[in-house]
Amino acid sequence: MDIGLILALWLHTLAFVIAWGDYGVLGRIILPALARSLDDASQVSTLAAVERRALPLVGVSLLMFMVTGTYLLVSDPEYAGLGDVLASIWTTMMLVKHLLVVALVAMGVLIDRSIRRAATATVSTDRDQTLRHVSLGAEAATGLGALIVLVTAIGQAS
Repeated sequence: MDIGLILALWLHTLAFVIAWGDYGVLGRIILPALARSLDDASQVSTLAAVERRALPLVGVSLLMFMVTGTYLLVSDPEYAGLGDVLASIWTTMMLVKHLLVVALVAMGVLIDRSIRRAATATVSTDRDQTLRHVSLGAEAATGLGALIVLVTAIGQAS
């Protein structure tokens, strides 16, 4: 039993759940609750406060995800190196997974920028439109996370 491998897998999975879960909670719980109970200006200020609290946790989770993921990748006997992504289904799925992770991180940056833009908007139609973009972005990020889990499962099952 390799304790280092177990610890790395646990931390890797935990970090992904924290980072990905932030978008799911945002899109499915926080935004709908804010929309039902607050006006647009109050929604935006509350959302900006939530984002300020979540961002450090998500950032640390992504860093932990990258560090543990790198360890897991290079320590796996299936890993054939950066240039041989078609060596097996596993290596191909890991490439697809990493491309999806990059897309998920990019989506997170766009969501954060949209929240900041909404917080500085002076016109209510701009705030409303930006809130819709944040909601769509959170849904897209949640979907990307689900695809990452699926691709990982395919790779592990191969």
